[in-house]
Amino acid sequence: MSVLARLARAGAGGRLTRLRDWLSVLQVGLAIAAVALAGSASPWALVLTIALASWAMLRPLPEQLSPFAARLWTAVVLLALVASGARSLVFGGDLLVAGVDFLLLMIIQRLFNRQRSREHMQLLMLGAVLMVIAAVVDVELYFPVLMTVFLPTATLALLINHLLGEGERLGKRVQYEVDRYATRELPRLGRASLQVAAIAAFTGLVTFLIFPRFGPGVFLRGSYSEDSVGFSEQVQLGGFGTIKTDARVIMRLTALDLPDDVEPDQRRLTWHLRGSAFDRYTEGRWTHSKGAQPGLIRQTRGYWLLADPVGVDQPGLPVGEVFKPPHWSPRSMVARGMPRPPTLPSAPKLRPEQTLVARAIPGFAESDRTVRMLVTMEDIGTDLLFSAGRPLAFALAPRGPLDSRKSLSIDVDEQIRVLDRLGGPLQSEFVGRVGEPTQAELATLGDPPVPPDLGAYLQLEVDRSPELAELAKRVTQGAETRVAKVVAIRDFLLDEYEYSLDQPLSDRVRSGELDPVEGFLFDTKAGHCEYFATAMAVLLREVGVPTRNVNGFYGAHYNPIGEFWAVRQADAHSWVEVQFGEFGWVTFDPTPPDGRTAGDDAPWFPRLAQAFDALRDAYLEYVIDFDLGSQLAILEKLGVQREGRKFQVDWKQLGPWLAGVAGLGLILIAVRRFARRRSKAEPAEVVIYRKLIAALTKRGRPKREPESVRAWAQRLASEGAREAEPLIGFARRYDALRFSAESPTPAELDELRQLAAAVLATPKGKDSSS
Repeated sequence: MSVLARLARAGAGGRLTRLRDWLSVLQVGLAIAAVALAGSASPWALVLTIALASWAMLRPLPEQLSPFAARLWTAVVLLALVASGARSLVFGGDLLVAGVDFLLLMIIQRLFNRQRSREHMQLLMLGAVLMVIAAVVDVELYFPVLMTVFLPTATLALLINHLLGEGERLGKRVQYEVDRYATRELPRLGRASLQVAAIAAFTGLVTFLIFPRFGPGVFLRGSYSEDSVGFSEQVQLGGFGTIKTDARVIMRLTALDLPDDVEPDQRRLTWHLRGSAFDRYTEGRWTHSKGAQPGLIRQTRGYWLLADPVGVDQPGLPVGEVFKPPHWSPRSMVARGMPRPPTLPSAPKLRPEQTLVARAIPGFAESDRTVRMLVTMEDIGTDLLFSAGRPLAFALAPRGPLDSRKSLSIDVDEQIRVLDRLGGPLQSEFVGRVGEPTQAELATLGDPPVPPDLGAYLQLEVDRSPELAELAKRVTQGAETRVAKVVAIRDFLLDEYEYSLDQPLSDRVRSGELDPVEGFLFDTKAGHCEYFATAMAVLLREVGVPTRNVNGFYGAHYNPIGEFWAVRQADAHSWVEVQFGEFGWVTFDPTPPDGRTAGDDAPWFPRLAQAFDALRDAYLEYVIDFDLGSQLAILEKLGVQREGRKFQVDWKQLGPWLAGVAGLGLILIAVRRFARRRSKAEPAEVVIYRKLIAALTKRGRPKREPESVRAWAQRLASEGAREAEPLIGFARRYDALRFSAESPTPAELDELRQLAAAVLATPKGKDSSS
């Protein structure tokens, strides 16, 4: 093969050039994976990018982009830029997603036209931009893993691209030599890229710890952005059965104040975590009606307190006074996009020695049994907050100035919502009453009349089956008190019906003859929690008992590694609340016990799932939520305390830390020097060559400084030296080994030594023929 042919081959597809191609693809692939997993790119754009990128890498790369192709790509990019702007500004699409999709198109364009080093540099820049975007919006554990791989990959791609770029600048011959020589030095380049990546990671860590942080931005998002079943404005029967095998953890509870009978590490909590509630049932769907009971909320010293006849004691009020919510239409609630409902006037701030204490209710022994929990909730597509038992008070734990502006609103049926919630996990605190009145305590109320403002909770479908009323009357026959009716219907459902996730539908339901809950009661007699809860609510309304359907989660699972309780998507549950006058709304659960805990076995590897979830919780706490307060806390542990605008340093406490850092630095310097000495060791063929130079110099045949081994041999031949002929043979073999893409084998090195020995074995003097 001629020199020109070899140069052309090296320029088009040398080993180093191919390696640069795949490193460029790998680094942009990691960046695309990061934004994709963060939900910041359209699915169609990702599929198109993967397909076109594969085509770009498999097709033969032309040596030069044609003028027509260049104009076509320019037109496509401009059209995509206009479309992205219209998509976000005119059609109301997500600005971030539209921008990422445009960057994906730019990556495709560069992959199709990557002939020169500048295109690869642009690919590196695009990959870096996508990783920055992922860093801003992502809260998942896979991002630090992807970043750990991305840093050395991008660094090595940058180094190789720089070498090939210099070859392009100096010409084809130099480019060919660079390709051959640098291929042999790939181990050194790899070590250099790891070192640069380590330095970048260390610098980033120092910046993260030292420079002020003010919380995540408005683009933060998690991987649970889809709407969760049961937490939208309406609920269709049949939803919970589809998620009872979903083991994803969507909420973590850390105990701040537990009842005396609950252990701090109790394996499973059995409280109902309340979220949404509904009063209107029609055609297999729960919704809110205009007559739903409104709520009232007030803020004092960081807490948002629910105000109702069974609320909490609040400072500044006469003893025994309770809050009576005014009557207004639910249509004016903030959750419906209308003006904010009235709130109570501000009360005096709580003094440090005061706490929120549940109001004692006469005749209700456990009315003061409460729990206080810190909640870290994933972004599951709802602005609702959850509370164990009866919600009494809430507080937000803001990550930064943006989060601190958020406030709470109470919707109908004590649904607590976060106004203007940002993306990503949300941290809050709740106080809930987990004490429940006993049947004997409820029986003392008898069967009180239902006031007019609770009429919405007796609503029934007009075209319901007559069998429904007959069944309700038959089951509650002989029950004289409200609680007796409730218990009779609950026990009837527990005894006569089977829990099932299969969601069977009878022929009469499919034909429209029966409502889904009627099909459950009279035909299939099997279903999951939504069917049990709806059946109980409807049957009780048939006998004049006000009820509402409630959705949330049942209990939580203790994670001993992270020391918190985890709530899974599989713990989603539905139950019933019954109105009992001055006792308020009381929880009743007609679902069989094995159905309430159907999600307990959702994880395939429980211990592994616990370890991963504990790691994610720590990542959220110490990385995502790391702010200025966390920085000051770390400084205090190191001996640096802030007093006003000045910092006071305790050198006795800070000194050992500084000494440890200095010692670690000295160790790293020593290791680096040792590595450098090893890396400076010359290749074996070069060592043989240098020994030959030294030996011939002593014999009066020195090599001149600018000469190559071949030029040296040719000069000695022109001078008539006897060493010239064997030296020419040595030169050919040496060049072949020195500039080969592969390291020489021991046999090849032995052959080179023998050739060097043949040179030295030649008698001194000049050739007689010369």
